[in-house]
Amino acid sequence: MYATPMTQPFQRVLLVSKYHDPSVLPGLRQLRDFLLARDMPTFLESQSAADIGDRLGLPLLSFAEADAGSDLVIALGGDGTLLGTARQTAQSGIPILGINQGRLGFLADLSINQISEALPPILEGHYQQDLRSILHAELWRSEERVHTGLAINEVFIHKGGGESMIELRVQIDGRFVYTQRADGLIIATPTGSTAYAMSAGGPILTPTLAALLLVLICPHTLTARPLAVADSVEIVARLTASRQPAALSLDSHCSLPLEIGDEIVIRRASCAARFIHPEEENFFQILRGKLHWADSPGTG
Repeated sequence: MYATPMTQPFQRVLLVSKYHDPSVLPGLRQLRDFLLARDMPTFLESQSAADIGDRLGLPLLSFAEADAGSDLVIALGGDGTLLGTARQTAQSGIPILGINQGRLGFLADLSINQISEALPPILEGHYQQDLRSILHAELWRSEERVHTGLAINEVFIHKGGGESMIELRVQIDGRFVYTQRADGLIIATPTGSTAYAMSAGGPILTPTLAALLLVLICPHTLTARPLAVADSVEIVARLTASRQPAALSLDSHCSLPLEIGDEIVIRRASCAARFIHPEEENFFQILRGKLHWADSPGTG
């Protein structure tokens, strides 16, 4: 459910930074100083400290320890940072607040310059909680499961680095849907509908929809269209033809080589990503701001 008002204050904060990017260091220091000035117990995620080469004088905490040691994660970076953080915390259910230091970004609400005004009400318990569905993907090869993983945006089956199309046979709940030749297939959550799926011509889904999207990339037919289905279904995509090594990506954070006959099984995961937003924010406000939609015709 999106935008559920909450009144539970936070007691401890874990800071997470954009991976392998020391440019976030000034922002992390600003966040640290702000939180410590409010006597808020503050920790730095262990891998973030290793990536930036600085502990910031804070006690370190790994994601595995975070459910016991913190009750709010503040992630400084772009949507990729939030997605990676959400995958790490999905099982524990720790809420995540995004401070945007990326580019477009639909998940990270605040800029570093807004923290003095926007962060205190959130820490005091005045915020909205936003639960986002997660995909669980399995890669099967010759009746053996060779990989499992989570995706918050999308599962992407694609032609890898080659030039030729791939061919996929898709079933939903055991029923044949189509066999299509294309550059790839995106299976996206409502969260992922504003990511790669949107760039490929798919519709934008509001986060409350219990739905999944199937969006083909450059299909070899003019009649192919994005397909929205209930998120309770099981989707099976089988690689039936490819002239070069195809690949499977989960939120673009990994790339696994595929072989002819491989099957990718996608279901909604039992866990959910938990994001925190300012009280006054809503999804359509985010879309207007990020996509530069006009308030009325003729306005900028």
